Amino acid sequence: MKTFKSSLKALGAAFLLGSAALVASAPASAQSLSDVLAKVRQDANQMSAEDAARLKQFQADKNSQAASMESARNALAVAEGKARTLSAEFDANEAQLGALEAQVTAQAGDFQELLGQFRSAAGATMPEIANSFANFDYKDRVDGIAEIAEARVLPNRGQLERLPKAMLQEMIAQSEVKTFTAPVNGLGDGGSIADTELVRVGVFTTATANGGKFVEVKRGERGETFLEVFKTQPAGPYAGAMTKLARAAEGDLVKAPVDPSKGNLFGILGELPKFSDRIQQGGTVGYVIMGLATIGLLLAFYKMFSLFTMGAAMRNTAKTRQAGTGNPLARVFEVYESNRNRDIETLELKLDEKILQEAPAIERFNDIIKVFASVAPLLGLLGTVIGMIITFTAITIYGAGDPKLMAGGISVALMTTVFGLVAAIPLLLSHAVVSSMARTNQQMLDEQAAGLIAEKMEAVHGGRA
Repeated sequence: MKTFKSSLKALGAAFLLGSAALVASAPASAQSLSDVLAKVRQDANQMSAEDAARLKQFQADKNSQAASMESARNALAVAEGKARTLSAEFDANEAQLGALEAQVTAQAGDFQELLGQFRSAAGATMPEIANSFANFDYKDRVDGIAEIAEARVLPNRGQLERLPKAMLQEMIAQSEVKTFTAPVNGLGDGGSIADTELVRVGVFTTATANGGKFVEVKRGERGETFLEVFKTQPAGPYAGAMTKLARAAEGDLVKAPVDPSKGNLFGILGELPKFSDRIQQGGTVGYVIMGLATIGLLLAFYKMFSLFTMGAAMRNTAKTRQAGTGNPLARVFEVYESNRNRDIETLELKLDEKILQEAPAIERFNDIIKVFASVAPLLGLLGTVIGMIITFTAITIYGAGDPKLMAGGISVALMTTVFGLVAAIPLLLSHAVVSSMARTNQQMLDEQAAGLIAEKMEAVHGGRA
């Protein structure tokens, strides 16, 4: 405080000197020195009053804080005393509880050992019952057993019978085919929970009664169990079999799928890639191979149909020997009729020329089908190389610790190889069939033309004879 007053006096003196300097520099006519001195004294008195007020307020705040501190110390002392009292009371209660538990243990005797066996059996049995589909049909079994297993008091006989009854009920449920209603996650609007009628085959398989959608038992974050529909349903006849089972009348004999793992196998079946997934795994090369196979087979079927109809028409023409423009053989007969009066060499050349003209139409698209059959496995090999490049790139970047990182490249390599073989085999067979049919029609033209030349030669030689 003395320091503060000294600072205040120094500030007043500086202010006085400054004012005097201002007065000395100001014109003599502005104001007298006495007025300036009076003004300085007035300001100094005002500042002293303000300083005294601040000092008084500070002293008052200090006294108030000291009183609050004393009050808080008194409250702390009272609380600590109460805590010591409660701690002593807690210790006394713990000692009394221990004595009572020892007394209960001594009086319970064999019953206490039975209770220990019950709790051990309950701990081993409750997870199986909680994860069973029958638990959602026969409700509140787990809560009743857990209440006894976690209780600190001796249960009565009726409470102890809950565990064997639940186990017996679980065994009976294994032989049941039953319909019940339970909440299922994923069947409501937006994937919410909805009460749904379910068909249960023992404790192994459960599906919806109307749509044949399989459900599984899931465990939540707090350990609770609930039913949830499989995100990817198992493909094949499983859903149809469950639908038939739900619609079967009493006494009907139907087949039903049973998952002894209680949903794990159906979950794996649902995750297996489908045909569309396999096509996507082939990537761009796979799509190209499938496109070539589709175009090649369409051309092959078209050629088979056209060559078959052409062969039938040519066989009919061979029987009637009718010239015309409907099929290659009829056009060959037309050439023969137009040039039958010429010499044999000219007639033979004319027939050969017409056969050569008809040959491209018979052989059309055969080479394209053959090229497609040859290119398909080469594209499969290209896809294999691309897949291996993808695999080694993943190994270089991420290492070989996680096989899933390499699965994409391996899938591309294998599926493109499969696509190439699947495309090449039917294309080769189709090309063989088409080539055989084309050779048959070509041979028919050659045979008929040779027959016409032979008849002409017989007619010429017979006339000379």
